[in-house]
Amino acid sequence: MLQLFTSKSPGPVLGTFTLLLLLAGCSSSINEMDSPQAISCMRQFHLHFDPSMNADSLRAIDGWERYDAGRLVVQHFSKPEFEQAPEVTLHMTLRSAGDPWDKSGTVFMIPAASSIDLREFETGRHALDTAQHSYPAVLPFKTAAGDAYVPPIELLRFITPFGVGHFSDNERLDEYRPVYVPAWADSSSWSADISHLWDSMDDSIALGVYIDTWTPEGYTLDLTMDFEPHAVLQDEAPRMASLPLFNTTKLSSKQQHYDGFAHGSLQVDFSMPADAAGVTLHYHATGHGGHATGDEFVRCEHQIKLDGTLIESFTPWRDDCASFRRFNPSSGVWTERTFWRGDSIDERIASSDYSRSGWCPGSHVEPLSFSLQGISAGNHTIEISVPTAQSFTDTEMNFWNVAGYLTHISIPVQER
Repeated sequence: MLQLFTSKSPGPVLGTFTLLLLLAGCSSSINEMDSPQAISCMRQFHLHFDPSMNADSLRAIDGWERYDAGRLVVQHFSKPEFEQAPEVTLHMTLRSAGDPWDKSGTVFMIPAASSIDLREFETGRHALDTAQHSYPAVLPFKTAAGDAYVPPIELLRFITPFGVGHFSDNERLDEYRPVYVPAWADSSSWSADISHLWDSMDDSIALGVYIDTWTPEGYTLDLTMDFEPHAVLQDEAPRMASLPLFNTTKLSSKQQHYDGFAHGSLQVDFSMPADAAGVTLHYHATGHGGHATGDEFVRCEHQIKLDGTLIESFTPWRDDCASFRRFNPSSGVWTERTFWRGDSIDERIASSDYSRSGWCPGSHVEPLSFSLQGISAGNHTIEISVPTAQSFTDTEMNFWNVAGYLTHISIPVQER
């Protein structure tokens, strides 16, 4: 059973609180207390796939530890000081360095309560059970020796576009540029407000970034965190606690892509303290599987139950992907027959234009938030199910990347 924690929790393996973000070298710009501050985490960082890194993946190069043949990187930085909680915003800019494909990516944070880190999965100290339909790195668990694994908290989920940057100046691809796109974009940029996680960051934070690239060219990344102070309040603001619940993204080379929804629901037990108020579930969900009838292109309803009672049902779906066309110069293009003014014509359409399960190539995937108003203190179970999800096979690679955590403020019962 997990207990909620704040930044005052004791800090285990990766520093008191571990914040993972997948890209390169961090240097902090710390000014006077309660003035705007920034951490420049990555500048022109080259994230790419290189199997030769496997033997070297645990050695820090330029400050970053590389895992999974370079597709995941981790580094620590110091949390700036503020009298009161500031606004915290994460910014990422991405350019293709030669990878032409759309790939899922994430910036995430590992809680201090996790005394097992990614390094231990890679070395085999804590071997993942790779038996079929078994995903032990998805949910919290404890070993017989008492070591605890707590899933990462996702800060920013993004989908790389088809070739933005590297292919934007390719004259051959101008032939595929629609008339409504005056020029291909030079890069993609995304931002995420993570202010609600300020109290869950401790003095030492480890950033990690992951992109599911399989090319030696990969991507070039810039990553920063901005801290903007609020006006000082007379009374101290209540502290915000967080509780990681699950994360199915394949963040270890030893893990499998998660198709567990095709075989049952995902359940996690947790405990709420008596002083918890304003409890909110933060939920990211994207479906993948590139074949025409795969979970990427098929609407799949998600159902969320709390203690056996359905609290939310929804279908992650994006039907505005054509609006990102300027970011996708290397997307495949073909024609489809349509009718216009009584005539049958062939109209060009790009792969990046098609609607998908919660994402578009080149998009930032906004998290969904669900209030758990009225949840009582004590033990509870959250259950996630996707009844129509399909299995992962050699020819139909269906899987879902879902991540969820709770936040709440701490208000003594007598003050409510």
